[in-house]
Amino acid sequence: MRAEERILSLLEASKNRGELQSEIARKLNLSKSTVSEILSVLEEKKAVIRAEISPKSYRVWLTKYYPQPIPGVMRIGVLKASEYVKVVSAGKKVGAIFRIYRNGIEATKDLVQGVIDVVASPLITQVFFGVLMKNIKIFRAVAMNGSGVAFSVGKGFGCSEFSTMERILRKFMKAKGIHERIKFFDSPEDMIAELPNLYGIAIWEPYLSILDSVEHFDSVLGDFVCCSLAVNEEFLEVNRILFDEFLEKYDNSSPKEGVEPLAELTGFSKDLVARSLSSYEFEVGFEELKKDIEELRFGGIEEILSFY
Repeated sequence: MRAEERILSLLEASKNRGELQSEIARKLNLSKSTVSEILSVLEEKKAVIRAEISPKSYRVWLTKYYPQPIPGVMRIGVLKASEYVKVVSAGKKVGAIFRIYRNGIEATKDLVQGVIDVVASPLITQVFFGVLMKNIKIFRAVAMNGSGVAFSVGKGFGCSEFSTMERILRKFMKAKGIHERIKFFDSPEDMIAELPNLYGIAIWEPYLSILDSVEHFDSVLGDFVCCSLAVNEEFLEVNRILFDEFLEKYDNSSPKEGVEPLAELTGFSKDLVARSLSSYEFEVGFEELKKDIEELRFGGIEEILSFY
């Protein structure tokens, strides 16, 4: 493996912690001059960020893990969901760096910590973190609906924690008179693997389209907002022009044009992503978002809403 690849691999493993430049040389048994030369090239490519933490001492991160906004760079966090076709389409057009997360809690936590700049994640998760941390703004609803229950023959429901899935599943169970315990999972893949042992799982598209014995939530409960877009306020201060460009691309993109880039990003087939889009309603505005937020009954919500 070449020295550059070894450095990138080490930084990938270090994630948000980064590595001291001197430690890179020591851990990889490379000369300090070789490490410095390679990092200079990677900096020019915007692949890494080097920050001086004391005189002649630097910490290095992969750009996607740097815990502060970067001038001219947008990092977007998403889950593996076909709901985000417009997000991915718009992000690609402005050269955004994407990170895929297992669940909304991990993604939104990184947003408030400044590790990513924009996140698409469950509305309830963003509201909670926004009210608590007061450093993000929810600026768009992504879509409505697009999820449901896949049934099996075991006991209990599988669900992602503190998410739209949990909130809507509880309403669904009440409406149907179902009394089952809820077991939380860190990822949709973990839920699907456990499905044979459960009564059902609450899951979103495109996973729902590949499962049998399903019932869509909106067929029982009506329309509801699933996910929203939020931005870190410090990123806005540094990259307002870039953010406005992304927003313009997002507002003017169509779900269909995001099918191929989202399939490439997530590993789903294009046919599956395209087929699953019919489960969503992408024309959703502030009033629909406000209705769902009022149901959450959090205080201080108005401060974190901003439809730019």
